[in-house]
This record gives sequence, C-alpha cells and structure tokens, in this order.
Amino acid sequence: MDEQHEPSDLDCGERSINEYLLHKAHKAQAAKHAVVYVICLKGTRRVVGYYTLSNGSIMRAHVTPRSRQRNSPAQHPVTILGRMGVDLAIQRNGYAIDLLQDAIERCINAAETVGSTAVLVHPLNERLADFYARHAGFAACPDLSPITMMLALQ
Repeated sequence: MDEQHEPSDLDCGERSINEYLLHKAHKAQAAKHAVVYVICLKGTRRVVGYYTLSNGSIMRAHVTPRSRQRNSPAQHPVTILGRMGVDLAIQRNGYAIDLLQDAIERCINAAETVGSTAVLVHPLNERLADFYARHAGFAACPDLSPITMMLALQ
C-alpha cells in the first residue's frame, strides 16, 4: 500500500479490520511491523480489499504436524497473515480467496529467501476459521492459542 491508495471507503463489515486500514496500516508498514497488500477497483486507487504479512516465530512444541518438530530448532520462523478484509460491496465474488491465495504464494516465495516454516493466522470467529481451513488447509493449533491456525509451508 502506498500514500496514493484511497482506503477511506472500505467497509468489510468488521470495524477492527476497517479501522486498522484507515488508522494503523501506513504506520505499521513504515515501521516495518507489517506489509500491507491491497486490491483496488479497476482504474481507481480505491481500496476494496487488503491483507497484511509480518514475521514471527513459534516454539518447536507448537509446530504442527508434530512430525515437523523432530530434529528442528527450538524456535521456528513463521509468517503471520494478519488482518484481511474485503469490502461488503464485492464480497462473495471470490476476492477473499484470491487475496488468500496471493498471500500464501508470497509466503512460499519469501520462504525461499528468508526462512519460514509455516503461515499463521488468527481468525476473528468460527466462520473465518472455516474459511481458512476450507480454502487453504489451515489447521487449528489449540496448544498455541485457541484462535490460531497454521499452514505448513514444507
């Protein structure tokens, strides 16, 4: 996302997702806490969807599946798929799936340059948890957190 994008009209139906894009995304990106990827309506700079990626780590004991824990470091580098939202006006047209696929592709490509063994996501509710499981194969990680899901990159 850059300064020319117009995020002010985004309404994905979840206040925290809208507010993050409006008030925190530029600061987080400038501070290198996250990178924000957006989609816009054709021929415009109006943001109608976005997601964020950042780095993190988890302890070996929380890696799933457990077979990936054997002979591995104490901490595993991961990529965190942070906030993601699509404007209500274009929901149910496949844009969320497209954003998710783009995010995973970026994670896979980045893992070739900077180590990352998995993608983590923290869905806001069960409907979103089902979305991540159904469309990308994310699995729940109850030992890590009740809301955390993981997708292994190997």
